[in-house]
Amino acid sequence: MRIGIDIGGTFTDAVAVADDGTIVVAKTPSTPEDPAEGVLEGLALLAERFGIAPRELYARTELLIHGTTVATNSLAERKGARVGIITTQGFRDVLELREGTKADRYDLHSEFPQPLSHRPSRLEVPERVLWNGEVATPLDETAARHALATLRDQGVEAVVACFLHSHVNPAHERRVRELVHEMGWPVYTVLSHEILASEGEYDRFSTASVNAYVGPRLERYLASLQARLARAGAGFPLMIMQSTGGLLPVAQAGRYAVGCVTSGPAGGAMATALHARLGRRRRVVAYDTGGTTTDISLIEDGAPAERRKTDLGDIKIAIPSIDIQVVSLGGGSIARIDAGGILTLGPDSAGARPGPACYGRGGEQPTLTDANLVLGYLSGDTFLGGRMPLSSDLARQAIERHVAGPLGLSAEQASLAIHRLASSRIAEGLRVSTLRRGLDPRELALLSFGGAGGVHVSAVARDLSIPEAIVPREASVFSALGFLSADVRFDAQHPFGRALDDADAGELARIFGELEARMGERLAQCGFEPGRRRIACYLDCRYRRQISTLEIPLAEEALRGDAPRDWIARQFEARYRQYFGHVHAGEAPVIETCRVAAYGLVAAASPARGQGAGVHAPRRPAAFTGRRKVFAGEWTEVPVFWFDELAAGVRIQGPALVESPTTTVLLQAGDTGRMDEFGSLQLTGGAHA
Repeated sequence: MRIGIDIGGTFTDAVAVADDGTIVVAKTPSTPEDPAEGVLEGLALLAERFGIAPRELYARTELLIHGTTVATNSLAERKGARVGIITTQGFRDVLELREGTKADRYDLHSEFPQPLSHRPSRLEVPERVLWNGEVATPLDETAARHALATLRDQGVEAVVACFLHSHVNPAHERRVRELVHEMGWPVYTVLSHEILASEGEYDRFSTASVNAYVGPRLERYLASLQARLARAGAGFPLMIMQSTGGLLPVAQAGRYAVGCVTSGPAGGAMATALHARLGRRRRVVAYDTGGTTTDISLIEDGAPAERRKTDLGDIKIAIPSIDIQVVSLGGGSIARIDAGGILTLGPDSAGARPGPACYGRGGEQPTLTDANLVLGYLSGDTFLGGRMPLSSDLARQAIERHVAGPLGLSAEQASLAIHRLASSRIAEGLRVSTLRRGLDPRELALLSFGGAGGVHVSAVARDLSIPEAIVPREASVFSALGFLSADVRFDAQHPFGRALDDADAGELARIFGELEARMGERLAQCGFEPGRRRIACYLDCRYRRQISTLEIPLAEEALRGDAPRDWIARQFEARYRQYFGHVHAGEAPVIETCRVAAYGLVAAASPARGQGAGVHAPRRPAAFTGRRKVFAGEWTEVPVFWFDELAAGVRIQGPALVESPTTTVLLQAGDTGRMDEFGSLQLTGGAHA
């Protein structure tokens, strides 16, 4: 079997897929002070679900894939390593100058963003490489040694070499690493050209700095996790999920830590892509509402949409990643009345500890989870299979004190307002994410996952007039399941920087041939034979005088054809027109970068047709479990069904609730729910049509 484990802000999710396709899941509160503890607890719960000892589970496991928020939290909390930078003379302040402005240049009151490396730890040395790779000024090694000694005396935990135009000629950066080794200094060392080999000093400097900032902590965590697993008797290989939706062997993940910053949400996108392929759906928009955020992704032709750059607050990361839009809304989002007397929800969250008021762990602020519990949408008895009872009284008290009282409403009315605000926020995020890509949400299927997503899916689909909504049985652990459908992935790029009119097909073929050969060697080192490899080639193109690029997938035959430049121009114009509605007629695009993504193919785990969801929890009631009162303007009694026991082909008419130990789906009046052959609940009818 293979296991995927995802550490979230509130819960740690574990999924095991047995050889026969049976899916077994477990969910346990996250342990922010020691994330590895949550991983071990998740594995212990999986063993309990199978009815075996943890050591036997380890013996049966052939691969563990892990997504972690360690790198993400280091950035969000600004608790990363102390970073020292050595750079070209005159370029010490690139990280502060950024691209000349703040994210919102019209906000005169916001402070200018602070870089991850403080100015006393950013040192200059004489050296200069020109735009074409020629060395104008050789590296002053005496100055470089002195700078490294100064950084060592300052106690920095990571050193970054960021030289001008090093992506064209990296000799000086490589020499800095050699000097570090000659000093016998075991410091975490990053060379900017190895992290990002493309034009743009700020993009490269920023991305390399992020890698250095989060790398030491992630490397220590992964080493600790490996050691604890080994002591527990585990001998299986460990791989780490990347932001691209690909896997990295654990030995390399710590050195390329910037690639793991959004690894958890990437798993959800990969699982959505798997379901889209299984259901033969060309385009799917998905949202993952967990404890803290709602992550939105788009699937086209069976693969997640990607982006070249990611802005996390005021920090830029300029490497490929799955295009995930984040809405600050989750089950733990805190509801309050602002100074103007308006109900707000989030962005702050109750987190895992103390958590929502209903957890009974000391939380006093009302959250979305508390509101849904008061409305009757959630059961306080079956949460986490009964291992974690929820208190309706505590939820009601928090809402009455902080929301209902100030607004002059009943607890039920206030809770319904919180619930509807959350649904509206999710719908608006989906609307923006699809329209900005030129897509009409009414022409897409909607897939909802995350523990808190199902109670809002019907309202969201109605708001957007989406005809079909889908909730997988494994919705609350969907990201962890997505880890098990991913392949090993390595990325490489080569700067080109010339107009298409000046490009030669032979030169492009040579560049891509070299990139493919280099990535083939890395895959071979991981044990992937030629028959288990796939190489995807891309061009990053733009018009002159523009900064942002568009990705053009490069068909292999295009380089061998008679008119590759015409083919590339047509593809670029088609993509440009899709995004912006027009093209610059008669103007040839600029090819900025040649890129390849190299995949080591791992057999994707997927649900077995017609099977249940496996041993989700010790409690396995009948499909129909009774009736419960819910509030939707007035109290109404609705039927309740147990998700795990619903067989393929079963139909449910709304209003109704479908619940499991880790998620609940609310069907409104007019909805029809049908279980498909892969254990997903499909919602159609009523206002969805």
